[in-house]
Amino acid sequence: MGLRSKKSIFYTMLTNISRVVLALVLVLSGFVKAVDPQGTMYKLQEYADAFSVNLFSADWLLFFAIILAAFEFLTGVFLLIGVYRKFVTFVVFPVFLVFTSLTLYIAMSDAVSDCGCFGDAIGLSNKASFFKNLFLLLLSFIVFLGRRRFVVYLSAKNRWMAVLFSIFYIVLIEGISLYFVPVIDFRNYAIGNDLRELVQGENDSYEVVMTFEKNGEQRDFKQDSIPDETWQFVENRSVLVSKGKEPVIDDFSILDWENDYDVSETILADTGAVFIMVAEFLEEASVGRVDKINELYDYCLDNELLFVAATSSDEANIELWRKRTGAEYPIYWADNILLRNMIRANPGVLLIRDGVVTGKWNVWNMPDAEQMMLLKNADKKIKIGALHLDNTLFWILLFVLPMAVIVLIDLATGRKSNPVKNIAEIETAKKENKD
Repeated sequence: MGLRSKKSIFYTMLTNISRVVLALVLVLSGFVKAVDPQGTMYKLQEYADAFSVNLFSADWLLFFAIILAAFEFLTGVFLLIGVYRKFVTFVVFPVFLVFTSLTLYIAMSDAVSDCGCFGDAIGLSNKASFFKNLFLLLLSFIVFLGRRRFVVYLSAKNRWMAVLFSIFYIVLIEGISLYFVPVIDFRNYAIGNDLRELVQGENDSYEVVMTFEKNGEQRDFKQDSIPDETWQFVENRSVLVSKGKEPVIDDFSILDWENDYDVSETILADTGAVFIMVAEFLEEASVGRVDKINELYDYCLDNELLFVAATSSDEANIELWRKRTGAEYPIYWADNILLRNMIRANPGVLLIRDGVVTGKWNVWNMPDAEQMMLLKNADKKIKIGALHLDNTLFWILLFVLPMAVIVLIDLATGRKSNPVKNIAEIETAKKENKD
């Protein structure tokens, strides 16, 4: 094998390694946005506010969030399997050029808290986001230049199956996450989280050190090892032993303004079941199934369970909600950012048992109270026959396994040789053609 051929194989390997890394990042970024379209919308709103762009309503921003998530996911998948090679490589490089420029400005100005590249799943500082995009820009440039060197994993005959399934999968996830609640919850109020632990921090730990002197020599002693009378006391001081920890959740506060009381303390102290109806803005909340909420409140009254509602609406809109829905339950005030983090629904319901988030429902798919109460423990597993799969693992396998089946079908019907072996064959053929 000549030097020229070795270089060609090296460039082919570099291109395909860059392509796989870039594709996986795009798939991950698109996936975590797709499982939480509303969260992506909130991040786009933050960008719009930072740049003083007020041209789009919330509905338009939600539409853009859905398109952005699908675009990133599908671009990553198409790049990974080698579909629409020319189009994808021509699009990815300028897109990352824009992303890199944007994150450079954000890193310099701190216009937003974080870029939101990976939603709530992975938090990155603004500087880290810039360097991440700079690296991906380099990869996209390598992929763009080497697009003819792609190792194709599916034949042209069967690529349509992978394309259609990828579109179906991402649309399914976005649809379920919008109509119900996000299929995977990366926030602090996810099912299974113990709110009591998350709202508690740890104080700095100190110990008292006493300094004594004898014959011109000074020594430090702890309180349990004070020296004899021949030593003369000089001073005592506090020494930091261990640094404390900030609470993971530092904004959980639901206020009863009339009685000047923080209801969240009662919620966390309750050892039974607590239901919280969350409606960020009552004036925008759906009234289509408020009868289910009223029935749930009646059930709580009959069974001596705590039921509260939390909103960031003002008193006038709270009274209007009561008139429109016949609500008799107590409605308290909370910050809208807190309510967004608690549940992506307006309105939605949380079930908390002994401080642990046990259930979350959008009002549109809210079961009867008796069914809710069957959730004795916070269970984040999906049951398929005898298998109990973690929620995140389930949705990953739901994509990976069918794609693996498509590849196997392609091996059996559309392609007979190993794509990796084709690298050397292609390079040899090129050399022979030139000769």
